[in-house]
Amino acid sequence: MTDKAYIVANEQQEMAVLRIMEQQGYTWNDGDIPTHCIPSHYAQLTFPYVLTNHNFIGWLSIDDARLLNFTVLFDGRKEEKMSDKYLVSQEFMNELKEWKDTLDSNDYEYKPLVGWVNLKNLPETVSMWWGDNEVPDEENNNRLIAILRWVNGEDVFEVEKPKKWIVRSKEVGNNNRHSYVRLVISSAELTNASVEFDYDWATYFDTREEAESWANAHQEVIQVEVD
Repeated sequence: MTDKAYIVANEQQEMAVLRIMEQQGYTWNDGDIPTHCIPSHYAQLTFPYVLTNHNFIGWLSIDDARLLNFTVLFDGRKEEKMSDKYLVSQEFMNELKEWKDTLDSNDYEYKPLVGWVNLKNLPETVSMWWGDNEVPDEENNNRLIAILRWVNGEDVFEVEKPKKWIVRSKEVGNNNRHSYVRLVISSAELTNASVEFDYDWATYFDTREEAESWANAHQEVIQVEVD
């Protein structure tokens, strides 16, 4: 499996990539979340440089990256701007819209208007996202700015697709395909039947723990998006 690479050319791209990795569940090798360690600050890296993710997040110089086999998902040297949308849950957006409706109901000459009282009344899901103690203060400020930009009509949020977990073989078979675990009912009990080679037939589990309970040493659990 080749590592995935993101070539970042400025701090905006760097933070956007770290957010993406955080949303995908990647961490630094010490278990710290991506946005808690900004390489350009912590390691005083010079742009452009390469952020990678495989088992953990890492970084390389452009020259070092040329010597390795990477799948480049984003090259900031060729892009004016990387998407800076925040990936949020449907619950987050529903609560944010309900909160905005309370702003629109106020009899202001220019509305909606966000005051300190409105911010104190943010829904808990939104408030915890904005005031997350696990991210730097600068990022918390950026999240508040994103909320205000959204109130002003800017498209700054993207609703994440539902996620499930599946179990598949670590290696591909003679047909160059993975096999997937599918639960079937036999004698009124669920049994493990990992003989399906069609991804669409895989059983989707709600949690990693549930999926891991059906995996053996030759299988791995991965997270996938579902429609």
